[in-house]
Amino acid sequence: MSIKKILGITSFIAIMSGQNNLDEISTFSNHQISSEKYKTDEKGNVAMYVNIWGQVRIPGRHLVYDGVDFATLISIVGGPAQGANMQKVRLYREVPDVDGTLTYDIDLESFISTGDRTNFLKIKPNDTILIPQKPTSLILQQIGTINTIFSLLNLYIAIESRYSN
Repeated sequence: MSIKKILGITSFIAIMSGQNNLDEISTFSNHQISSEKYKTDEKGNVAMYVNIWGQVRIPGRHLVYDGVDFATLISIVGGPAQGANMQKVRLYREVPDVDGTLTYDIDLESFISTGDRTNFLKIKPNDTILIPQKPTSLILQQIGTINTIFSLLNLYIAIESRYSN
């Protein structure tokens, strides 16, 4: 399906649902859309590619079955890495939803603490999911580097003072 057809359908749905502001939909036409949406294997199983970036063990582009949920998807990529901020997960759609939404903020921490999956969004082909790092984790990660720099500086000062006498 061409981008003009997709945008035409999206615009038609927006108009039919009473939305008069199509700015977000019309500006979307400047973005490149992947022609690859779904794949089927020899058994007829439907799969799609999704992108996972950030604080997971195996970031990148992954082929998953259609209908995969967030918990399963995070498991496929090896789970959240140490320091992952599961309260600030962001999903970016390749094509806007019917209401024109391209990005969603998702709090997976509530799922982790309760097991409640009601806030999960349907994952669509070529979605990109970003799991950021907690600020405290980033600071702790950098402390080792800062410590090394100060140790080298201290060593330099000690050597300099020893040989300057």
